[in-house]
Amino acid sequence: MPDTALEYGVSDPFSPQQSIEGGARYMRALLRRYNGDRPLAAAAYNAGIGAVTRYKGVPPYAETLAYVDKVMALYARYREAMGIRTEVPAR
Repeated sequence: MPDTALEYGVSDPFSPQQSIEGGARYMRALLRRYNGDRPLAAAAYNAGIGAVTRYKGVPPYAETLAYVDKVMALYARYREAMGIRTEVPAR
């Protein structure tokens, strides 16, 4: 994790600005890597790229499954609040 943080410009993990910007850069890279597949990007953000590669999809870890479900539900909720219809893909 510290190496990933540094790779995305976070030298001070206690800096909200650095952490938010670095996390956004990392998520953008994951979305590119997984061709816009949001559940896979969220799974890699939570469990790591290696786990997603190893399982050829969302790893069957309880924490990661719950994280992906929560991220996708919030994604749909925020888009709906902005008036943008979204279909959340099934896992």
